[in-house]
Amino acid sequence: MKVYYNAPEQGYAPQTSFFQGRFTPCPEVPARTRSILAALGAHAEFELAAPPPLEAAHLAGVHDAGYIETLRALCGRLKPDEAFYPFNAQPLPLLLRSPYARVRMGYYALDTSTPLLPQSYDMALSAAAVAAAGAEAMLAGAPLAYCLLRPPGHHAGRRSYGGYCILNNAALAAQRLAGAGRVAILDVDYHHGNGTQDIFYESDAVLYVSLHCRPEEAYPYIAGAEEESGTGRGAGYNLNLPLPGGTDWAAYAPALERALERIARARPALLVLSAGFDTLADDPIGSFALRVPDFEPMGRMIAALGLPTLVVQEGGYHVPSLGPAVLALFTGLGLLPAGGARLHA
Repeated sequence: MKVYYNAPEQGYAPQTSFFQGRFTPCPEVPARTRSILAALGAHAEFELAAPPPLEAAHLAGVHDAGYIETLRALCGRLKPDEAFYPFNAQPLPLLLRSPYARVRMGYYALDTSTPLLPQSYDMALSAAAVAAAGAEAMLAGAPLAYCLLRPPGHHAGRRSYGGYCILNNAALAAQRLAGAGRVAILDVDYHHGNGTQDIFYESDAVLYVSLHCRPEEAYPYIAGAEEESGTGRGAGYNLNLPLPGGTDWAAYAPALERALERIARARPALLVLSAGFDTLADDPIGSFALRVPDFEPMGRMIAALGLPTLVVQEGGYHVPSLGPAVLALFTGLGLLPAGGARLHA
């Protein structure tokens, strides 16, 4: 199986995050993918592949052109050691009149937790290239592929960034795949993918289904309620399944079954799996109680749909658990033999 990977991300290391009024160490670090790469390297079933470059023009169907241009301009003007945090984070149209990218960026900021570095635009574009390459593999007939990338993407909306997400990788892949028929996105990250929901909320070409911690308890706080079901042509094509903190596999599995039943009814041609591993009990910014072995039955349940599946990396911040959890998921998806991967945590 091809694993599309943007190797330059190892040089991308935001140091701090400004969250809930204070600076804290940023958990979105290169060690996340190093842990996964080490686990994959022990199995011949995984073949690393570098994606071809992606031009910004290919983002047009997913992201607002003003957002992309402001992001590019801002990152290009930052000093080598500078981390930018917006001093306003509200979509006020007056901000867009400013000649200064630093001011305009506040219009697009979902929060102040995501630092922008001089290389943030390039790294986000390289992650998007991974997603695009994975989508092309699926269109060419691959039954399964994995997009191992940083930074993650599902909090990035059509004209917003936040939650360590700058460009929406899963949405870009789904947009490219939609030409081959209806696409379903299953998001199993601990946090709701508000950005993915935003991008497809009025579309019936992409079904978005998310299991996540309920918004009154967890970031992004502003989206993910059960009553959010889509509008216009997208009415009924958005399903949120919020769960309380402390959810373990016994409580998670029935919600996943409900999610998969909705996907099966839609009869999509392809599945994009937004694979977050911050549902693990030891995750430093999550409150669920899944264990590494739980990702194997999760994978089996998803595989039972019988759909070509593109797995796109999202969150997961307990570094020691990431590699084993990824192997457990791919064991369930049928790539590795049961018992062929050592599962911990």
